[in-house]
Amino acid sequence: MSETKKEFLIREAKMQAQALRRLGIWKRAALSLMVIGGLSAYTGFVTDPNIVRGVFGILTAAVSGMAAYVITLGSRRGKKNVDHILEAAAEL
Repeated sequence: MSETKKEFLIREAKMQAQALRRLGIWKRAALSLMVIGGLSAYTGFVTDPNIVRGVFGILTAAVSGMAAYVITLGSRRGKKNVDHILEAAAEL
């Protein structure tokens, strides 16, 4: 009985680790979008004055920055969860 539960826990930890890798990809995308928004805001206000581009850049940077922060929090908690699952599997 404990072997099947142990296998289940290990399989669950592997699936969560894969999900964490996918979250890492989304985090990089959000951070890249934040940089693009920052550059757009800079060019919109400084180099080639265009208020619409500058405001759009600020909004893009802010929203994608918040998304990256939320993904980072979820990723940290997910890693702790995987560690707890593997500890529980080791105890069986």
